[in-house]
Amino acid sequence: QSHRIFYRLKAHVVLHTPERISRLVQRAEARVWVDGYQAFPRIEHLIRGARHTVCIQMYIWKDDEVGRRMVALLLEVADRGVHVEITKEAQGDMFEYNQDFLGTRGSRSTLWKRFWEHPTIHVMYVQRKDHAKVYVIDDAILLLTGMNIAKEYRYHWHDYLVELRGRHFVEAYFTGRCSEASTAPVRLVMNTPEHKEVRRTVEELLTSAHESIVIEHAYLSDPAVIDILIRRSLDGIR
Repeated sequence: QSHRIFYRLKAHVVLHTPERISRLVQRAEARVWVDGYQAFPRIEHLIRGARHTVCIQMYIWKDDEVGRRMVALLLEVADRGVHVEITKEAQGDMFEYNQDFLGTRGSRSTLWKRFWEHPTIHVMYVQRKDHAKVYVIDDAILLLTGMNIAKEYRYHWHDYLVELRGRHFVEAYFTGRCSEASTAPVRLVMNTPEHKEVRRTVEELLTSAHESIVIEHAYLSDPAVIDILIRRSLDGIR
């Protein structure tokens, strides 16, 4: 709860600053980048262009070449005054083995020492069982991905990045108040401690299909979803 209050207060400050980044929101408000060879260069490009704030929420962050590359980039922008806010999920540590993120706090590496001691880099280490991998650049760009910060995600595994442009997306993410307008061309749907909207939305979309359903997923075990797929196939939906 204290973590969410912190971000809601932060969102209030960020979203009510007089500065507008209009040139960003004039472009397409949603883009998809496929696999690490597309996604990571895009993330780095947007972070490098940050003007005042970079917020990162990450589940797994390994001390490997990809993890250190991200640290070097964050130090680069922090050195010119950009505030970097990082939320690291403690549960992800079990997948980091001997390359764990928290262990770098005692590293002799100059890179990691600068990172942990930098005055404009703030790290919150929390245990909320939150698998989200999110980047927020300034007050106008929201990046949602299934990719953690580690070598296998950049070079080996198939995944995606969704880039959403617009202050309304950033505000919705920080506050947890998502749009209910089903006619909107792009909707942000979230699970928060108060509301679990993802499963309901997926079920509604599957139920509303007219011709076909295509699913690409690492896990397909929810009995309710499987029941819908069976029912829709019997309806003649491919």
